[in-house]
Amino acid sequence: MMRKKILPALIPLLIIWITPFASALDYTPSGIPISELERFVDEYASIYIGTKTAGAAIAILKDGELVLNKVYGYAIQDETRITADSVFEWGSATKLLVWTSVMQLAEQGRIDLNSDIRGYLPDNFLKKLKFEKPVTMYNLMNHNAGWEDRVVDLFYASAETVPALKDSLLSYEPLQVYMPGTITAYSNYGTALAGYIVELVSGQFFHEYVWKNIFEPLGMKDTAIHPLQADNPLVGERRRQIRGHINANGKPVPAAYERIFIGLYPAGSAIGTAQDAVKFLAALMPSAEDESGILFKDNKTLNKMLSSSYSFIEGFPGIAHGFIENFYAVKTFGHGGNTAAFSSLFTFSPEERFAAVVLANQASETAMCYMLTKELFGEHEPSVKTGNFADARKFAGLYSMARKPFTGFARLPMSLSVFPVKAIDENTMDLGGAVFVQVSPYVFKNTGGFEFLDIINLAAVETKDDKVSRISIVLFDLLPTSAGSLIITFGSAILFAGCVLFILAAVIISITGAVRNKKKGVPSNLLKKLNIVLYSSMAAVIINNLVLAARAFSFSTYASLSIHFIINIAYMIFTPLCIGFMAANWKKEPAKASWVFNIFSMSLSLILAVIILAWEFWR
Repeated sequence: MMRKKILPALIPLLIIWITPFASALDYTPSGIPISELERFVDEYASIYIGTKTAGAAIAILKDGELVLNKVYGYAIQDETRITADSVFEWGSATKLLVWTSVMQLAEQGRIDLNSDIRGYLPDNFLKKLKFEKPVTMYNLMNHNAGWEDRVVDLFYASAETVPALKDSLLSYEPLQVYMPGTITAYSNYGTALAGYIVELVSGQFFHEYVWKNIFEPLGMKDTAIHPLQADNPLVGERRRQIRGHINANGKPVPAAYERIFIGLYPAGSAIGTAQDAVKFLAALMPSAEDESGILFKDNKTLNKMLSSSYSFIEGFPGIAHGFIENFYAVKTFGHGGNTAAFSSLFTFSPEERFAAVVLANQASETAMCYMLTKELFGEHEPSVKTGNFADARKFAGLYSMARKPFTGFARLPMSLSVFPVKAIDENTMDLGGAVFVQVSPYVFKNTGGFEFLDIINLAAVETKDDKVSRISIVLFDLLPTSAGSLIITFGSAILFAGCVLFILAAVIISITGAVRNKKKGVPSNLLKKLNIVLYSSMAAVIINNLVLAARAFSFSTYASLSIHFIINIAYMIFTPLCIGFMAANWKKEPAKASWVFNIFSMSLSLILAVIILAWEFWR
């Protein structure tokens, strides 16, 4: 009888005791109640959609359940609204499918992550390896195989020009410039090569393998990965119903090249809905009762995939078998993506069993993708350690990205892109406009200041002999730039600008001189005619290289640019011959005033030829 009276009295106490633990499951990692999540995202989106961002699709998962699936904004600016069926380009988030495929085959014992990848490739497939140290699958996953970057033949403006994956890899192969395992330089080529290895090992085209082993098991019927969407034509049709945008003066406008095609398609060609994308992340966070999950036979493989395969220093976010680690209020995994006119961000926390996918039909979109994701996952608050702090003032200087071209005509413009690092005080530095504060020895937290760098939470510095050897921001390293290389780089740019100014001045001088000489009856001579030919050739080759740059960054194929290289080679041959002929006829110019003009023409035309030769504008 007493027991019957006590139990009812205990029930309210048990409810009070259990409620905090139960309700803890109903919050985002940042503390937003799931019941308030839709209102929060709606209010957040209302600030940016239509004013700064064209449109977006957001899918959020909690404990295996879809708790939010909403779309905002325009598929086509001021014309068509985005719907739940709208598809978006994933960009580099596609790479997660590559690494999942690799780990599936590794689980089956068909790929060894530590083996030389040449063992999986046809003989002499890689022709530009510089170092004897082998490249492994781990190097491909960790983006430290040592390759330079390439800017041509990654994207194609028309479907007709897209080559097969094998042909893309053969034509696109970059030069190996770093010892494998030493420098992190994000590589589309390395990921696409891993996708090709999946083809060779599985005996299926990569897009077929993904469909059979990822898309179909997960019910991802609204996604395609083939570069032309041949694997899912319906997605290709829906892709034609949405337009990509860019940010112009703070506002979204339709992109000129909003539709591109990717030859190295495993690195960034997936297209689909946000709801489909979050199904993939759900499979990476199986419930505790599910020992095998859907993608792997044993969750030990999944656990291995989501363990660190590379970290710059202990306690710093790194790379987990191709998945990018990030520190918010909780540790997360995922990947972002950018194409010519779309952005994406996939983020998930296995610990919280919480995931978010944000897709935007706008290039380099940060407000909805990165800033909203930070709101959902919470601000990272690293534990500040004391002692052995580095003096940030020693890190001041100019740095260049390790990920850049080392050969070909893109070397010069990409070498002009440098990150200035300024010391604010002994514990604070300004990195490219963002303020980073030291929170533990050699580790700096981004406190804001430059929106684009909001995608980077932490930076870490490595020193050798008390000098900075590199600064890591996870996906790529920043390397110190020497004063000598800066002088050469910016000196070349200044000299090129000088050549342009000289051409403009030469045209004016020649026209006014010709008019004056005609009035005075002064005849022209051979040297004047040669000088006109010389600076006219300078003008032609300058225009040629400006067109080359414009076409290269407008997704023209490398083969189609060959005419520009031929013109540059012809100029380098013609210039010394013309200068030599002018020198041989020097005495035929009686006016000393013309000598200065001729010397300028000869000197600057020769300098321009040297710039073309040294910076490889001939290939």
